[in-house]
Amino acid sequence: MPCLKPSLRAWRRYLFFVLMLPPFYLPAQDTSYPPVDAQIPGPPTPADFPAWLADLRHWRSERLVRMGYDGGNYLRPDLQWTQRNFVCAQMMVEERDFYDRDRGTYTVDRYLDRLRDAFGGIDSVLIWDTYPNLGVDNRNQFDRLRDMPGGIPAVKRMVADFHRRGVRVLFPETPWDMGTRDEGTPDWTAQANLMAEVGADGVLGDTMDGVPHAFLKASEETGHALALQPEGLPAEEALAWNEMTWGYWSYPFVPMISRYKWLEPRNMPVLTSGGRHHLDGIQAAFFNGGGYAEQEDVIGIHNGFTEREDAALRRVMQIERAFAELLVSPDWEPHTPTLQFGVFASKFPGKDQTLWTLINRNQYGVDGGQIRVPYAAGFRYFDLWRGAELKPEISTTGPPAAILSFPIEAEGFGAVLSIPSQNVPKSLLALLTEMRRQSSKDLAAYDDQWSPMPQHIVEIPATKAPDGPPDGMILIPGGEFEFKVNGLEVAGKNDPGVDVQYPWADLARRY
Repeated sequence: MPCLKPSLRAWRRYLFFVLMLPPFYLPAQDTSYPPVDAQIPGPPTPADFPAWLADLRHWRSERLVRMGYDGGNYLRPDLQWTQRNFVCAQMMVEERDFYDRDRGTYTVDRYLDRLRDAFGGIDSVLIWDTYPNLGVDNRNQFDRLRDMPGGIPAVKRMVADFHRRGVRVLFPETPWDMGTRDEGTPDWTAQANLMAEVGADGVLGDTMDGVPHAFLKASEETGHALALQPEGLPAEEALAWNEMTWGYWSYPFVPMISRYKWLEPRNMPVLTSGGRHHLDGIQAAFFNGGGYAEQEDVIGIHNGFTEREDAALRRVMQIERAFAELLVSPDWEPHTPTLQFGVFASKFPGKDQTLWTLINRNQYGVDGGQIRVPYAAGFRYFDLWRGAELKPEISTTGPPAAILSFPIEAEGFGAVLSIPSQNVPKSLLALLTEMRRQSSKDLAAYDDQWSPMPQHIVEIPATKAPDGPPDGMILIPGGEFEFKVNGLEVAGKNDPGVDVQYPWADLARRY
């Protein structure tokens, strides 16, 4: 019987049917562990790890092919600083350590010195110049920056002061600013020109699910390329020009991984806890080899760190900064197997050394064998968190392996480095000495009690009473009034420390 060839019309019907299929009919693109917003769930059990990892690697390769992904922006020297942006401070321009009102000068050194003393300092600062006054008058978001004290010349000097201390500077883009003065140009053009004028390094797209490529193109036309970071969830294709992502994450017991860093290991997720407690976010950042947003002032709400959180962030970021090149490894292996319940590890392999970052999600300490790693003669193993060399227990059951033992305190951290014996640099020895000094005091020994910042009314001397009613004054009769106010903050709900503390109140409340 002769073979029947389908007609052109039949082929068209077939293609139409396939293209109209919903995603769950396309198994080549599917994954058993679909992303949940910006995160990907970890394996349900340790036994599921091999299948979980294989599944996610397959999904990643499919996605990158279908996107036609090009990661060339991550190779640009002018944008590679994003891959070392481990601590970013979101700072309101009203920050008291940032400006001296009496002298009329920016006090960048005073601001950075305080953060250095608290938790080791920051890598970038996001200067929030629009809230809370945008919309009070006709000035737009760009006018707000131009009207900062001293105008553009002073802002330019202020940005240079941050650069002198090795800190990159970002400003926000607020696309919802639609009722104020028309700038006369698209936002991307206005933003690119203004950022080039003051020398800023990047833009955070407030409320934006991806900062459009037009912002990068406009900045390139000024000769001053900007790093772009959306607040929301960008389309995965936007990773090609959004080198950083902002992370409002959830923190289950089994840690989740960054959807965007998994697709592009050089992408920098900067996590924020979004509340008063920061330890979960610091753990997640360490597990993912990512950054953390220091938000002591969330749009006017005090959100300070405890002493324990300060100490944890200082140690975590000291290790991340020392091994930034390993944290962008294309062979990153999250949830690499561990030996203890509730202890989770990420493996970051390099050319001749490997870093493991560990977190203990238990509310109790765990000691003994923590991780089993491939063993090779001529390698040394170091406990980076405690600043000590590890003596491996060599296992000959199966392929040669080294079992590494060390303690991890409750809700604590660990880090291990494998390195050839002949390649131990002086910088590593210096880091071990410093980490040994810091770890002499456990994190649990630091105060972890959060408390709101107290407020006190600033006394204002009474004016001299006039001899008679000044011209134009109107008599307002006295009477009894009910004093009832509530704050208009966009965050904080009715948590302690929100809004204004009146003299009769024990702390600030919204209502």
